Amino acid sequence: MEYRRLGRTNLDVSLLGLGSGGPSQLGQKSGVSESDIHALVDTALGLGVNLIDTAAAYGESEAILGRALKGTPRDRYVLCTKSGPTVREGTETRPRTESELAESLDQSLARLQTDVIDVFQIHAVTPETYGHTRDVLVPELLRQRDRGTIRFIGITEAFASDHERVVLQRALADGVWDTILVGYNLLTPGPEDDVLPLARDKDVGVLVMCAVRRKIARQSDLEALVAVLKRDGLIAPDALPDDAPVDWLLHDGIERVTDAAYAYVAANPLVHSVLTGTADAEHLRQNVDAVLGPSLPEKDRARLKAIFAPTGRKLGD
Repeated sequence: MEYRRLGRTNLDVSLLGLGSGGPSQLGQKSGVSESDIHALVDTALGLGVNLIDTAAAYGESEAILGRALKGTPRDRYVLCTKSGPTVREGTETRPRTESELAESLDQSLARLQTDVIDVFQIHAVTPETYGHTRDVLVPELLRQRDRGTIRFIGITEAFASDHERVVLQRALADGVWDTILVGYNLLTPGPEDDVLPLARDKDVGVLVMCAVRRKIARQSDLEALVAVLKRDGLIAPDALPDDAPVDWLLHDGIERVTDAAYAYVAANPLVHSVLTGTADAEHLRQNVDAVLGPSLPEKDRARLKAIFAPTGRKLGD
């Protein structure tokens, strides 16, 4: 496994991190047994994965991870969890209060069976909720840091809606956050031109989500996406083949589109850890091999960027 310094946290984190959200939620949504999830966590640790990311909103992920990690030395893994900036009441949402944030943290600590969260993140912050997050929730996070219940604070973007990465650019300018979680993939190269350089300059840790999701992992979904982009004039009709549109990336040791996707993100030195969500141990091993394996040639990276950066869209979710 390769390890990178997570910005000013000075934590050394594995280049591939184990996520517990997304469509799978560690297999909770597909009926995987808890014993099999425990085995997956053991496999991840055995492969050198030391960053584990979860959230209060990911089903029973926190509680399952707490049981799976019980007995594992606490210094063997970096634990990240999250709470949202709002609370849903019926069909409405309202801003989360400081006391509700503290309560959410206490519940996460109990479920995870630990006395400290390494990186506590405010999750899926939108431009509309950023001001409240910074002005009301950050002071509570800093109080919790002083109490010793969290070590560092992070912020995650709303990948599906914040196409211009407004929140992360504001967060990096404010200088209060230790880490960011950004959506970045071979169909969404935009972070290379804004948040990644800003994070480097501020020495902020960079975690990546959505490196591989359905529209990259499933060829039929990818073909449908490319067809829509062509129809809407966002990419040229001859920019990519209609069938197997990115299979031209498969050469020189890269055998699957998902391998190319992980290789694309992991090769960027401004990225510190790439999250993968899976409930299958063999799939996890393939993803580890992909981030540690051959990099995409620069000409392939340049072609991807030339095609997808001008769309100004976040793609691949």
